[in-house]
Amino acid sequence: MQRSLIIGLLSALVLVIFALRNSIPVELDFIIGNPVKGSLSLILLITVIIGIFVGLLLSYPTIKKLKTTISDNTSEITKLKNILDEYKKEYGITKNKGGEKEQSNTTEEKATS
Repeated sequence: MQRSLIIGLLSALVLVIFALRNSIPVELDFIIGNPVKGSLSLILLITVIIGIFVGLLLSYPTIKKLKTTISDNTSEITKLKNILDEYKKEYGITKNKGGEKEQSNTTEEKATS
């Protein structure tokens, strides 16, 4: 959070300095219509904003697909954890503090029966 705030403030500072140094009036000619007149920094800022929105719009389907994949994987992990817990209960498997698996006596009794 702190890092992104600092980067944002530095970016804003660079943008302000850029705008102050590039206030030259320019004329932007499109294929159709009259030319648009404005300061160079304003035209570049508008172009960057439009580019950001286009990038977000084009990346939206990928983001939605990845969120769906994450959701599916999360539900699969939950199902597998439940199966593992049932397995551990059925066979009486527990963990020691050292991380070694220990099987209770009830499982050994089942095997001998």
